[in-house]
Amino acid sequence: MRVGADRVDVQYRWPTTLRVPTRPPKLVYLDLNHWIGFAKALAGHADGHAYREWFDRCMALVQNGQVVFPISDAVYTEVSKIGQYRQRRDIREAIEALSHFVVVTSRPVIATHEVETLLDEAVGPNPVPINTMDYLDWGVARAFGMMGGFRVRDGDHADITNEVRATWPGGSDAFDAVVAAAELDLNRSVLDGPSADEEPQLRALGWDPTGTIAVTENRARQELEQVERFNADPRWRAGRIRDVVAAREVLIEINETLHRGLRERGAALDDVFGSPERTRGLLDSLPSFDVAVTLKMAYHRDPNHRWTTNDIHDIDALGSTMPYCDVVITDRAVAAHANATGLTDRLGTVVLARLDDLPAHI
Repeated sequence: MRVGADRVDVQYRWPTTLRVPTRPPKLVYLDLNHWIGFAKALAGHADGHAYREWFDRCMALVQNGQVVFPISDAVYTEVSKIGQYRQRRDIREAIEALSHFVVVTSRPVIATHEVETLLDEAVGPNPVPINTMDYLDWGVARAFGMMGGFRVRDGDHADITNEVRATWPGGSDAFDAVVAAAELDLNRSVLDGPSADEEPQLRALGWDPTGTIAVTENRARQELEQVERFNADPRWRAGRIRDVVAAREVLIEINETLHRGLRERGAALDDVFGSPERTRGLLDSLPSFDVAVTLKMAYHRDPNHRWTTNDIHDIDALGSTMPYCDVVITDRAVAAHANATGLTDRLGTVVLARLDDLPAHI
């Protein structure tokens, strides 16, 4: 092992407060490009012909209870960038038919549970422990790490949902049906976005779909700035590149979570990370952190790699899915990096670029 350049050979610390579903069914995550292929197939588009058979085969896997095809917050964000309403709607129809809006929780939430497990072991239990939650859930709110669900509140903002449900005309089942229909409509509308006729009115009310996109663009710019730093001193690419990438990952992605966990335990950084060697081992034991750092290292080793927002979406999606799903099907370049860097071997996750290779892993 090259110190500071390679991952420390350490066992993963799997979060004790994140409930991962038992198998079967297997969890198979599809990148957006495959959902687009399915959408074209369902819409009768000529380019979707090759996907038609695969959509039917995947539907059979779902109906037989062999596979769940969850989506992530990255899918929601990427779909929102598509300009044409018809394309967004077609993708949503494919997602709804195959995934039924089953989602994996967001990478920041996963990272929080991983960091809390690390601190529990390194310092001691948190006096205000985080709630145990499911890795796999339903709906857009859960994909972004929010509670979700409709609640009824009175004029003083007190929650009166249970009272309204108990007195609802037709009974509580009728109330539940209304809420379920509303939640389904919400999930459809988030992916569909507004039609061309609806968009001007929504913008007049303050709707702005660019907020999340701007955040991702800023994160891509941060990586481009790091490219320039490596270019200015190329020795880092051949030396302690993992140390650099990991330090930036802490600062940008988990710094707030880490310091909050330490503060709640009355501990300081030195109580946990007493030396560079210990720091490397602890950070490399975090599954989603390892995915992000390893992939970013692979990209930064190539001085000609031009970072885009798609890279950020890919890394976020793989950070939340590679450690906890059975199969991830992404694009050819990302799959090549995931396999060449040893991530798939360490995590025991299959990462593919083609649906044709899926049957061998079900």
